[in-house]
Amino acid sequence: MNQYVIVVPEDVCLVFREHKGAVRILCSVNGGEEFPCALNPRKDGYVIIASKQLIKKHKLAPHVAFNVRVRSDVYDGLQLPEELLEVLTQDDHFSFEFEKLLPGRKRGLIYYIRSAKTVDTRIKRSLEIAEKVKTGSLYGSKQND
Repeated sequence: MNQYVIVVPEDVCLVFREHKGAVRILCSVNGGEEFPCALNPRKDGYVIIASKQLIKKHKLAPHVAFNVRVRSDVYDGLQLPEELLEVLTQDDHFSFEFEKLLPGRKRGLIYYIRSAKTVDTRIKRSLEIAEKVKTGSLYGSKQND
């Protein structure tokens, strides 16, 4: 698997790391909009994994300098989109089941909803996820009742 990474200087990493493992942060490239990401451990330090979408959006190229601003993510990548928050507020069963999910699963769902371009699509995705979480079919398997 090929991954594009942004190597983060050790002195920057020390500001964020309190323990081993990945650390959730907020990044912006060349002063653009912030996005959630992680400082990921590698052999000789920490990196930010750069998706093809990120590279294309910011026109990044190998060996061409660019600026990355990072700061702590107080929500640990779990800041809820308004549309999902509204569904959670209105559906106690979904809220209960959503809280039982692991943080990484929650981040994936939040990213999926947040990546939608329109409010209508974010609402549709939030409702679909709520139904799948409640029925236990989110990851292709049904609950055994």
